[in-house]
Amino acid sequence: MTTAACPVSKTGTGDWLFAGYEEVLGATQDVHAFRANFRAPGVEVPPEEQFVNEIPEPRHGQVRKIINSAIATHRLTGVEPLCEQLCRELLAAIRERGGPVDLVREYVMPVPNTIIAHLLGAEPGDYEKWAAWSEEVVEGTYPSLYRNERGEGLAGAHPEFAAYVDAIIADRRAAPRDDFVSRLITREVEGRTLTDIEARAQLVFLFISGNETTRHLIGNLLYRVASEPDLLDRLAVDRTLIEPAIEESLRLDPPVRLLMRTCSAAAEVGGKTIAPGERVIFGVEQANRDARRFDDPDRFALDRPDLRRHLAFGGGPHVCPGAHLARMEARVALDVLLDDVSALTIEPGHAFENVPVVWALGPTALPVRVAWRQQP
Repeated sequence: MTTAACPVSKTGTGDWLFAGYEEVLGATQDVHAFRANFRAPGVEVPPEEQFVNEIPEPRHGQVRKIINSAIATHRLTGVEPLCEQLCRELLAAIRERGGPVDLVREYVMPVPNTIIAHLLGAEPGDYEKWAAWSEEVVEGTYPSLYRNERGEGLAGAHPEFAAYVDAIIADRRAAPRDDFVSRLITREVEGRTLTDIEARAQLVFLFISGNETTRHLIGNLLYRVASEPDLLDRLAVDRTLIEPAIEESLRLDPPVRLLMRTCSAAAEVGGKTIAPGERVIFGVEQANRDARRFDDPDRFALDRPDLRRHLAFGGGPHVCPGAHLARMEARVALDVLLDDVSALTIEPGHAFENVPVVWALGPTALPVRVAWRQQP
């Protein structure tokens, strides 16, 4: 059944699925009726340990103001050159070693890991350590159950990750700097500051979201470029097409393919009544291919009007605060690759394998052979 024929429906599990563009967009704007919640039914998380995406209003807006101060456009001035230098170094190492390469492991993953570590005050050399911790969180039971076999809460379920972040917070308490963590723990919004536990929860969330989702964005983009050889040639000749390519990749292959919500107040969507307490899935992947909104929706079109009207970063007041940073990293990673690479050939027999996370869309690997451009 098409999205147009059934934009709102019940799934086999009893959850509601919003698959239409207008239905998902409207629901993202109604933050009082639909509260972000990936937790299993009945699981309650103490307010101090809630991630920013699940904090209800008005506290959500207060915490978001603090987070936005770290990743606002004017604070990214020094980040883009760092990203470009990193991408060039990664490609140089790949070229020097020669042979086939897994672009996800050797080029894609280090970029968001290093950049978010830089922004959040982590040691750059530690990125593999905390990147592994973030994977353990998203692939484990903590996001749904608030616990795993090791214990409850972040400190119980993921003690190494929690201790690592706690040490960063303690360091900034002792010696504040002009950086994000210091602002996070000292900025007062509407009469109060964050506790250390609240700060830990938001830092862990940012480590994960700044790593996982941006990695999938860049991975999906490069997978498409490798799968369509003429696309690499077009982008190399006309770099103004890079940003449209990023937006079409986001639309067709959104790194976050679905969002989970719990209905807090009765709402009518697509002619259906959603009752308080019912769970709702925002089908971002389906909405981004809604033929009522996008002409020829399954086509990768660099000349598509209103390229940013997709829902890959959500919508409404809770739209992803890191969208600008993620777009910048993808743009730089692709632009630098086009400088040095003339062709990418996916290894014979390889098929796309999605990461083992229900809400995510991204390749676990991208094994390719690289044809390099002549050195100038």
